[in-house]
Amino acid sequence: MNAPPQPGAPLPTGGAPAPRRHNWRPLLIALRFAVSGGLLAFLVWQANPANILATWRAANVGLLALAALLQVACICISAFKWGVLLRANRHPQPYPWLLGIYFVGQFANNFLPTSIGGDATRVLALGRRTGSYAQASASVFIERLTGFLALSLIALGTLLVTSTDLFGLRVVTQPALTWTAAGFAVAALAAAGLSFAAPWLLRRYDRLLPRAARRPLQRVAQALGEYATDGGTIAKVMGLSLLFHSTWITMHLVCGLALDVQAPPVIFALMVPLTDIVGLAPIFFNNLGARDLVFTLYLRQVGVPDATALALAFTAFSIRLAVSSIGGLVLLFGGADLRAAPTAASDTPAPEAASPRQS
Repeated sequence: MNAPPQPGAPLPTGGAPAPRRHNWRPLLIALRFAVSGGLLAFLVWQANPANILATWRAANVGLLALAALLQVACICISAFKWGVLLRANRHPQPYPWLLGIYFVGQFANNFLPTSIGGDATRVLALGRRTGSYAQASASVFIERLTGFLALSLIALGTLLVTSTDLFGLRVVTQPALTWTAAGFAVAALAAAGLSFAAPWLLRRYDRLLPRAARRPLQRVAQALGEYATDGGTIAKVMGLSLLFHSTWITMHLVCGLALDVQAPPVIFALMVPLTDIVGLAPIFFNNLGARDLVFTLYLRQVGVPDATALALAFTAFSIRLAVSSIGGLVLLFGGADLRAAPTAASDTPAPEAASPRQS
């Protein structure tokens, strides 16, 4: 006979204990803070904080206000582009609601330690409103993807211009930055091709997927495939993406004018897209450090002191944060109801999320 278990001894489970799963997320977040903060602190120390403050004191407040309005215009363009995609897949939404949710998404992106929090928020809100999380996911994905494609076009175009004497300005770009931009463009094009071919790929390889995942993925693939056959919508959305990035670059240019940065506009058209591409690396938090490094590398070549370049990077970042905080006000005053009941039968279970008033 087996001896009875001693008091306080663990009860037998009939098998080996389950291995402990390590949560690496806090460590990764800490690493991102360390990389961004360390690089930023080094650049500031090299440039002398007193010189940065002197540049800020001489800033033109009127031009800074104009830059803030241009940042608002960027979000308005993005919300309108999202609406174009939703009309194409027969889920049109009122523009004020789309704009409010987009501001909430920007708030999540800039004040949470993740770059996808805003997208998840938009998918959640739209899916609950329309009852189709597949269509919501597809619209947000295509909206982001076309933005990445436009960003790649601008980055590669300005790299080509500034690597020649075509416009009388030749700047040196580190090979790592060139290859990063080229790789990002290839990845964006590949993602677009795979997205538009998603229905065919899923029909061919669905047997390799877990049975529980097939149905929701089929709906998302079908939604993505609908955009592939609507060339007019894709062309319009790409045009809006180019308009967004042009406005985004112009906002930085106006910040430069406010700080009396003596640099040609093509420098801004080069360093702003490259900053956005480099900032996508998971080692940076909210583009901090990456933006400042790229700005100093390029503005230094046209005679702009590092302190002025860093003041410009901080100013643009501060305006972005200030404008995105509008999303917090939208949540606070109930302008975006993330708990809205679906208007149609939901195709997937709603993900659990804390209500805005509880978070």
